[in-house]
Amino acid sequence: MIEYLTLILAIPLGLALATITKDEKQIYSRIQYFPVILWILALATAIFYTINKQIALTLTFIFITIFTWNKA
Repeated sequence: MIEYLTLILAIPLGLALATITKDEKQIYSRIQYFPVILWILALATAIFYTINKQIALTLTFIFITIFTWNKA
């Protein structure tokens, strides 16, 4: 149960990272950094969900954080 509550913290973390790196957005938005990373994380999460749930939840946390950071 605690691991799912930790996943909720990924959204505020992504928003905080977006505000902290607001000045650098022009640098990391030139090349498609985030879409490639998001696809890799989504695929790895799907694979690791069948192997190890702890790794899958960690990858899901990273995925939600980066997705929120990209959209903010």
